[in-house]
Amino acid sequence: MVELCSAEKCTGCGACYNCCPREAISMQEDGEKFLRPVIDANLCVECRLCQRACPVINPIPKHDKADRPIALVHKDRKILLESTSGGAFSLMACWIIDRGGVIYGAMMTDAFDVCHVRVSRKEELAVLRGSKYAQSNTNSTFRQVKTDLEDGKYVLYTGTPCQIAGLIRFLGCADFERLYTVDLVCHGTPSVGMFKIYLEKLAVPRSKYPPHIRNFRFRQTENWGLDPSFEHAGRRILCENEDRVYLLLFLSGRLHRPCCYSCQYTSPERVSDVTIADFWGIGTRREFPYDVKNGCSLVLTNTEKGQDLFKNITVDADFDYRDWNETRGNHQLYAPSIRPKDREKAIESLFNDPIERVYAKFFNTPIIRIKKIVGKILKIIGIWK
Repeated sequence: MVELCSAEKCTGCGACYNCCPREAISMQEDGEKFLRPVIDANLCVECRLCQRACPVINPIPKHDKADRPIALVHKDRKILLESTSGGAFSLMACWIIDRGGVIYGAMMTDAFDVCHVRVSRKEELAVLRGSKYAQSNTNSTFRQVKTDLEDGKYVLYTGTPCQIAGLIRFLGCADFERLYTVDLVCHGTPSVGMFKIYLEKLAVPRSKYPPHIRNFRFRQTENWGLDPSFEHAGRRILCENEDRVYLLLFLSGRLHRPCCYSCQYTSPERVSDVTIADFWGIGTRREFPYDVKNGCSLVLTNTEKGQDLFKNITVDADFDYRDWNETRGNHQLYAPSIRPKDREKAIESLFNDPIERVYAKFFNTPIIRIKKIVGKILKIIGIWK
């Protein structure tokens, strides 16, 4: 029987699923609702293509560190507000579409599934913009990419570094000149199942929220806000205090897939042509001459192809080359998230407890409240900023 990488190391990228000629591999949820490959022994012929396609078993080489990081802000305010990180993705996607190409990226469906889809028109890009703090299902998009490239199309594929590694390993040794890969500086990936459980609890009839949540956003663009929100009766409602618990658990690293804590892609040496992220440290070392209150993209051009792509999108962007020291605010560009000791307890609590109870357990304990009070006092007297 063919064995894939261990459950602890599996990234769920879907390369093995996409490459199986017998469709003997399916992606199924585990106990924490992460998608993992499962092999049907009745269909498997032990060709071992899945092992060859696995970027964990066969890591792909990384590109050299980019010469200089770039800070970028899209000039179009509408696109900037639909984005969460400065709009760099939209600039690259529009350039590809103008050449008859197609874009692959993650969207959230009306049923709150997060999955990779293919779009070919600029009007469709809106569904791919914005942060999704849950792991996207790549489905059969790797196969679609191969078909598009064989048909001579330009392709831009965006995803987490492990998804990009899976795509590259799936495609094998072929040199596809028209493929452009864009990865994210990834904080870590909760499962979609975790996110849906949170939403179910958020939508339980309560005095302040309606039972039906629509158009959920993980964070706000304005002022780099980290408040989740959703739409109801034509207005946007912010989630506050305990209702932010999913985002708080995510930011504290308690919901990540096990492999995220030993991620092999958290370094300035990247696997994609271009890397994008929020530029969290912008302006800390040197003034950035443009308005960043609605977001700013960190852009790394990791290959000659990535550099050429960037040169073609600058007409619609305000940008500046920055110093590497300024990127230290992007922690996962240098090291993986640290696995919290109470990770499993937090996930169990999210699955089984009301939102208020989860919040009280992990973010509103007596010790935490005392620390907050002390912090406020220290700020008032000027000891701590």
